[in-house]
Amino acid sequence: MVSLSHGKFRVVLLTPKASVLDCRAGSLVLPGDDGYFGVLRNHCPMLSVLKRGIMQVREIPDRADAFYLVEGGFVRIGENHVTVLAYEVTTFEGLNKKATEELLYHAQSVAAGQNYIRTQQDAIEIGKAKMIVKMAEMAGILAEQEKNVSHN
Repeated sequence: MVSLSHGKFRVVLLTPKASVLDCRAGSLVLPGDDGYFGVLRNHCPMLSVLKRGIMQVREIPDRADAFYLVEGGFVRIGENHVTVLAYEVTTFEGLNKKATEELLYHAQSVAAGQNYIRTQQDAIEIGKAKMIVKMAEMAGILAEQEKNVSHN
């Protein structure tokens, strides 16, 4: 893939509970309040409100691209350093195969309208469920899962 960024910049993703990500990346896509926007090296300084959406971190050295479902927050961009403060984050990173499959199955069943079998404690909102399924598609997890099912 041809890199348009001509270099890397630092990306930090924080929630009230943890530091989720701290890496260098070539590009970043964020769910801004007025729509998605991209960030490359030497982006102009800015502050923005984030809405629910998928944060895409691309061209990370020595690892695969990363995807996070961000539940709103704020972003500060300045001097090749991006800090994302998110209220809540959902990701497949760090989950074992079984936990990934369970999260994806749960999200798919809610998105398909089968959430009536879920308890209130387990229930997730349909918009969030659809975003989780989309994030799985972007990360290649859904295609991998479908491939494994067809081989069985």
